[in-house]
Amino acid sequence: MSESLLSFSEVLLFGRELSDLKLKQKSVRLAVEIPAAGSLPTGFTTIDGVTVRLDDRVLVQKGDTANTESGIYKVVDDGAGAFNLDKRKKAQYQSYVYVRRGRQFKHTFWLQDSNTHNRQLFIEQDDRRRGRGVNNFIGDQFGGDARLARIYGFAYDGTYYELPEPTIFLVHGHGESATGGNLPRGFNLENTGGPDTTRQTARAPLDPSVSGVAAADYQMANDIRVWNYDQADYTIRMDIAAGQIEEVLLDVYFEYDAPMMSGAKVSGAKVSGAKVSGAKVSGAKVSGAKVSGAKVSGAKARGE
Repeated sequence: MSESLLSFSEVLLFGRELSDLKLKQKSVRLAVEIPAAGSLPTGFTTIDGVTVRLDDRVLVQKGDTANTESGIYKVVDDGAGAFNLDKRKKAQYQSYVYVRRGRQFKHTFWLQDSNTHNRQLFIEQDDRRRGRGVNNFIGDQFGGDARLARIYGFAYDGTYYELPEPTIFLVHGHGESATGGNLPRGFNLENTGGPDTTRQTARAPLDPSVSGVAAADYQMANDIRVWNYDQADYTIRMDIAAGQIEEVLLDVYFEYDAPMMSGAKVSGAKVSGAKVSGAKVSGAKVSGAKVSGAKVSGAKARGE
């Protein structure tokens, strides 16, 4: 990533992929529709305008009814320099399949709408709302290479900001290593016998395209990765609170002076009749909130 006039809109998320909480999803590289009277393609090298590769997954829908030939197939070598489809797999009823590539079906979702044993019916879903960011569709967020990551900080407009506590974000792809693959200082990539004194990648990255800053007074831990987004992109943020049920649930809803709400920032929330619903609690400022019949302790209220 190189800097440009639009770099100010880039947001770099720094964190690690969650290994104990993964998205269950099904995706294929390509999709193809064949007539009801047709047969599975054989001896091909391209599908939907894209050159196929060995072991690609391909969604096949035959005709417009449920049948025993529609499904998800694996691309295998036909022994003559081309490919065939083999090893059909079924998708669960009412589950979605995401298509990553293709001239016609790129970034499309297909609903498996048959609950009959061994019969599959995939219906393309073409009524998803288009988003503003580079992710293209809001519905694409869980497609393809989507995953969850614990984010510790972010870089924006040339400054690195550390989050008060790690937060889970929906990200896409494996991200880039924020420490150059955990290489030590002076590590010689070319192995020519001498140290490479221009590299210091193990802790504070020197490349602004990776770190998003011109200088850093912090140290990056091993295995931290960075995901590059535009500020208009869509994502999902998940805040997690751990503790006793009384602390993380009851006190938040029924106690105004509870530990989790003292000095809190309530943004865009409706506080009515001593009950806080749909509020994000962190900070000491109440902005854009409707406060009715409630006691707000040590808070500044605006937009009432």
